[in-house]
Amino acid sequence: MAGPSLEGLINPDMLAWARTQSRMDVATAAAKVHQTAERLTEWEAGTRAPTLNQLRELANVYKRSVGVFFLKERPRVPRRPVDYRQFEVKARETMTPALANGMREAEAKRDAALDIYTQMEEAPPEWDLQIRRDASADHAAEVILARLGVTMQTRAGWQNHYEALSGWRAAVESLGVLVVQLRNVPMEEMRGCSIAHFPLPVIILNSADSPLGRVFTLLHELTHLARAESGLCDLTEDAPRAEADEQVEAFCNRVAGLVLVPPADLLRLPEVQRANDNTQWRPESLQAMRRMFWTSQEVILRRLLDNGKTSREFYRAMREQFQRDYAAQRDQAGGPVPYYRVVLLNNGRLLTRLALNAYGAQAITGAELSRILNAKLDHLPKIREALKGEVIA
Repeated sequence: MAGPSLEGLINPDMLAWARTQSRMDVATAAAKVHQTAERLTEWEAGTRAPTLNQLRELANVYKRSVGVFFLKERPRVPRRPVDYRQFEVKARETMTPALANGMREAEAKRDAALDIYTQMEEAPPEWDLQIRRDASADHAAEVILARLGVTMQTRAGWQNHYEALSGWRAAVESLGVLVVQLRNVPMEEMRGCSIAHFPLPVIILNSADSPLGRVFTLLHELTHLARAESGLCDLTEDAPRAEADEQVEAFCNRVAGLVLVPPADLLRLPEVQRANDNTQWRPESLQAMRRMFWTSQEVILRRLLDNGKTSREFYRAMREQFQRDYAAQRDQAGGPVPYYRVVLLNNGRLLTRLALNAYGAQAITGAELSRILNAKLDHLPKIREALKGEVIA
């Protein structure tokens, strides 16, 4: 049975609003709910109304609660992060639905976390990482690295790039940052995003990126937050974008590189001390430093260039090779990821632990927990076990 009609109860304007906020045209949205474009147009015009089951389908596609369709007027939409991406990406008419919905869901997770703190009568972590916008990149990196507490000794304990990502992510979350991850978003559209709402600012990573690529993005976006600015970034160097935007992105890239490869630790290496501005580095040497600092060879080589230990021509040639290698690696399909790990990757340890604690204290219901984490409750035992110390990256 189709179910009773909701004619006269729902606001048809909210149907159109939710669709456009999800960056979908009528034909795309109609296909996703197994309706004709003409029928969806009738619903949005108010000449016909969907049933409750059909409304639930729309809510699922638009990543909204059913209740939003009963509102009398459109809610205020939070201001989006500044778009620092290159011109050719910004010029596209719309975001993909995956990115638009993902950014909105990230903000909803933050709202849910703040509600939990209120219900638990606890204060959210105080945000105290602040960098003046006229500060030098070197000073900014020193401040950030000191607050994160990730030393060379810490890095020596990591066995692979997944442990490196997990370690850096845990360090950033310890500052009171929600670190979430989006899936099904093209790398060309977004590598990272920062939402500078305090307390509990948000960093969004792209699961399509490599582990060490996500580490760099994480620190790039953390720099945005330290400057109290939100940003939607692709991190592309030398890309066509407004001069002011290019300066901000170059600054955040430089800070991320300095945090990952501190100058004092780089320059004390004997092989680096022997190098000059014409040195052409062997792959084995770059690989060794990659495992020492746990960052990409491109970042290592850029830091060597910045310290006068290679030539710009060699850096550019090798960077092109690195980009080809990255593209080839992304094209190789990875194995299936266990469901409980997907939940942790998408939500981060901070939010997952907070929500589970609230559920255990009966501050939220099972249905609320499932909605916040977008997780099935029968996977809770494995999620709890993973929070005890498994590498999540």
